[in-house]
Amino acid sequence: RPTDFERVFDDHDQYAALEGRALLEVGGADATDFLQGMQCNDMAQIAGRGMLTGFLTPQGRMVADAFVYATGGGYMVEVDARVGAHVQRLLAFYRLRARVTVRDVSAEHQVWSAWGPGSAGLARDASSLAHAWTYDRRAPNMGLRLVVPRTRELAPAGFARHDPVYRLRRILKGVGEGADDFARDAAVPLECNLDIMQGVHFGKGCYVGQELTIRTHHRGVVRKRLVPVLYSRAGDGTATPLRVDCAWTPELRPHADVGRVGVAARRAPGRLASVASAGLALMRLELVAQYEAQQHADTADKIAFSATDAAGNRVFVSPWTPSWWPNCK
Repeated sequence: RPTDFERVFDDHDQYAALEGRALLEVGGADATDFLQGMQCNDMAQIAGRGMLTGFLTPQGRMVADAFVYATGGGYMVEVDARVGAHVQRLLAFYRLRARVTVRDVSAEHQVWSAWGPGSAGLARDASSLAHAWTYDRRAPNMGLRLVVPRTRELAPAGFARHDPVYRLRRILKGVGEGADDFARDAAVPLECNLDIMQGVHFGKGCYVGQELTIRTHHRGVVRKRLVPVLYSRAGDGTATPLRVDCAWTPELRPHADVGRVGVAARRAPGRLASVASAGLALMRLELVAQYEAQQHADTADKIAFSATDAAGNRVFVSPWTPSWWPNCK
């Protein structure tokens, strides 16, 4: 079953340095109230550690997904490095007369992830190992996220370092992260599962981009969501791949269309996001449900999806609904 891939890396104690992440230090007497109005989660949820959240445009589109960490004297905001400067400018723009300072500290600190059965024990020592840390609650068994000074390399006892595994593991769990998954000025928070991953608080007061987010939530209908997908080449003999070839990453472009094989449509039913040996794609949920149902049915006319790689070749795409999702479709 595709959902078995979600747990394939969970049984081993591993950790990874997360490159391509920017860190902004936010301090000052008004830092808490300022950040409360700038992002879509509730600052009370930090509880001395950290939380997932998102920065939005006034129109309710994503600027960036983010982690916010408490640091004792203030906060640290972690975002994709590709949008780090933009988020810093955004915070400076809205600062006005608030007693807030914003400083890029990416050169001073490194973000790490640690997971596996031993991560619960590691949490007991995390405060001595890291400048800031939090449990990664985006999906089951995601482990810990730690911000460590670059002068000190994280090396937890009993853990093996595997940097490339982090991204593939995250993708197979259906967890979006960064600019490939949260397309700036285009993505909608709920379609990117920010609500399912505990990154949106629907009971807090006003914040930038709140109107569309709340309206979508109360309407109760999200027709598209980011889902994990598997790939196969046209010569593999199947249009419905159910395996991961770790030696092959298709040359697919993030945000490229995913179409139905043999069906011409004015609008594609999906769009690619992260691409590795497996990937993520924003897909229409009704079609994903039909695709999953047909895997257990003996029918000749099965739905199949594909995308086109850089050389013009067809790559088959097999989506599934993560097993940890609540009934929110």
